[in-house]
Amino acid sequence: MLHISEAAVKQAITVKSCLPIIRQAYLDCNEGGISTGPRLVMAVTESGDQGQWLTGKYPSKGFFGSKFSSNFSANLTKGLPATISTISLYSDKTGQLEAVVEANALTATKTAGSAAVATELLSRIDSSRLAIIGSGVQAFDQVLAICAIRDIRQVSVFDLDPARAEKFIGFLKEVEGFSAETKIAQSAEAAVSEADIVCTCTTSRKPVFNGSALRPGTHINAIGSYTPEMQEIDFDTVTRASCIFTEHVDGLWAAAGDILQPFNKGLIEKSKVKGSLGDLLSGSVPGRKSDDDITLYESVGSAVLDLALAVEAYRSAADATKSNI
Repeated sequence: MLHISEAAVKQAITVKSCLPIIRQAYLDCNEGGISTGPRLVMAVTESGDQGQWLTGKYPSKGFFGSKFSSNFSANLTKGLPATISTISLYSDKTGQLEAVVEANALTATKTAGSAAVATELLSRIDSSRLAIIGSGVQAFDQVLAICAIRDIRQVSVFDLDPARAEKFIGFLKEVEGFSAETKIAQSAEAAVSEADIVCTCTTSRKPVFNGSALRPGTHINAIGSYTPEMQEIDFDTVTRASCIFTEHVDGLWAAAGDILQPFNKGLIEKSKVKGSLGDLLSGSVPGRKSDDDITLYESVGSAVLDLALAVEAYRSAADATKSNI
């Protein structure tokens, strides 16, 4: 059994290298070559800290597995990530545990890569201005992934902690080849009001911007709301969206507070969610129909992508182990 560290994952998988793996995993999912299993969420503390398990199987690759993520918001005050993840990878021939993969970096890369695929499929081709709400690990990879898809010339960052946003921008400027203009927005609304693409990267339980600030034609990647209680996106944004896509439609209706809350109030119907990114990639469902459409990609997590990238990390680590023997 291999233990694959965060450092080994970062060596095996990059934001750019993950994009073809993610596209293929979505297509495999549509064709039945990979599938998700049950999702389990368990409350741990009265303050809302929780653990979550995602399961799935990838018979065409010979594996099944589970991803565990804990979300403890107070960790940020302790110098720890708010979300900590690991993936357990098993052989579907023997049931043996083949690898334990430290998955914080993998999760950030996977989430960013999936959002980049959504951006490629749903945003306007001429999109050049990006707004980032939240400035943690997820946000960093979001910027790099979207810059790999669109010619981004301006990045506006808003965080409740301006010092954190300043540090975030400093890290971006150190990235080789990164040339976009960067600035700290004075408010979330200021950031989104001039953006072509908006990414929300928080663990908020209340909306992080007012949807009335969105311009026609904006594409939104909402990646932080993955339980019914969480909500980054307000009702106005959801109702204004011409279409909503996600990783897996069933998973969205089980977990996405952004969508469940307006649905439970009767503000939208289930038909508002048009399908999965796999549906878009296969061409079975249309996406954006005009330059004025507001489009929304709602991410709630996908064991399909976790497994696909964990398998890639495992193979890289296994090859490195053999070469050292």
